[in-house]
Amino acid sequence: MQTKQRPFFKDRILTAGPTPVPEFVTSAMSSSLCYHRSPTFSAIMQDCRSLLPKIFGSKQEALIFSGSGTLAMEGAIANFLNSGDKVIAVNGGKFGARWAEQARCYGCDVQEIIVERGKAVDLEQIEALMKEHPEAKALLLHSSETSTGVRHDIKGASKLAHALDDCLMMVDGITSVGVFEIPMDKWGVDVMVGGSQKAMMLPPGLAFGCASERAWQRSEKCKNVRYYMDWRKEKKASAKNTGAFTSAVTLVGGLRAVLRHYDEVGFENVFRRNWKMCAATRASAEAMGFELLVKNISEASAACTALKVNSSHEKILKNNYSLTLSGGQDELKGKIVRVAHMGFIDGWDLLSSLLGLARCAQMAGDKIDLQKGVEVFWKVIDDPSDATPEDLKNA
Repeated sequence: MQTKQRPFFKDRILTAGPTPVPEFVTSAMSSSLCYHRSPTFSAIMQDCRSLLPKIFGSKQEALIFSGSGTLAMEGAIANFLNSGDKVIAVNGGKFGARWAEQARCYGCDVQEIIVERGKAVDLEQIEALMKEHPEAKALLLHSSETSTGVRHDIKGASKLAHALDDCLMMVDGITSVGVFEIPMDKWGVDVMVGGSQKAMMLPPGLAFGCASERAWQRSEKCKNVRYYMDWRKEKKASAKNTGAFTSAVTLVGGLRAVLRHYDEVGFENVFRRNWKMCAATRASAEAMGFELLVKNISEASAACTALKVNSSHEKILKNNYSLTLSGGQDELKGKIVRVAHMGFIDGWDLLSSLLGLARCAQMAGDKIDLQKGVEVFWKVIDDPSDATPEDLKNA
C-alpha cells in the first residue's frame, strides 16, 4: 500500500537472507550465460573449486548444488545417514527444528535437544545425551541459528561427537559460511552445508556441501535412494569441472566473482569485518534502549542481531519507509526483528536499520536515546581493536 512517506525512500531489502547483491556480482552473472557443458563454464567451475574450500576451511572438495540451502541440509541427511540411525539434533530455532524434521522424514531416530530461543546449547546437554545413546551416528547442529542470531560452539561439539565410535559432526553453516571462521578440518567437522543468499552475496538458488573423508566412507554404507541429491555423483562431476546435472550457470558465474573478491580482500579480514559490524549493532541498539534477544556476545552470531520489538515495527518499516528487515519466525513471530550484518551490508545499511527501528519505537511511545545510540555505533566502528569473540580469535 502506498503511503505519503514512501516516495521519499528507496526500497531497501536488508534482511538476514536474501542479502543485497553487489553490482560486480550481477555483472559477472550477466556475462556468464553459457552452455553448462562448455569449456567456458568448466573454467568458471575450476576457479570455484579452487577457492570455495578455503571458505569452508577444508582441503576436501566443496560441492555446488542448484537449489536452496534446505536442499543441502536434506542432502546431508540422505547421503550420510540411514533409516533407523540414532541422531542427536539441537533445536534452537526454526532451522534447528527443520533439520530434525528432515532427519525424521528419512526414518532416523531423532533425539532432540530443545534450547531456549536466544541461547546457545549447553555442551553438557549434548554430552549427557551422547552417554545415553553412544550408538548415535550423527550430531546435527547449526553453527549460526538464523532465526535467533545465536552461535553454537561447533569446536566443542565436534570433540564430543568424535568421542563416540562412529558419530559424524554435521553442521548447518548457511549463515556462517563466509560470515565467520569455522575451520572444518581443524575442528573435525564431518559435513557442512551452505547457501548462496547470505554472506555469499548472491541471489537464492545455490547450495554448498563439504564432507570429510570419514563422512565419504560413511556415504558408501548409506542405503537411501538418491538421484538428484546424490553427493557422490556431484563429487565425480565436480572433479571434471562440471555439474552432475544442468548447473545454474549465471549463479555459478556470480559465485566465482564473490570468491575472487573474498580471496583478494582476505577471508580473515571478511570475518573480522562481520564481527565488528555485529559488535557495533549490539552496542548501538542497547545504547538506544532496545533489548537484545542474545544477551551474551560469546553466543552471538556475526550474521544478524535479534532485537525485541513491538509487533508493528517490521510492518511500519516496510510500508512507511520502504525498508525490509527480517522479523521473527514461529514462536518469535511479532516479537523480534533481526538486523543483518553480513555480505554486502555495510555500516550505512546498519545505521538505516537501527534508525528506522528507533523511529518506529519512538512512534510507539518508547523511550529511545537516538544520539547515544549513534555515538556508540561510531565509537565501536572507529575502534581499531578486534571485535572477534575470544573463543574464535585462535580458531
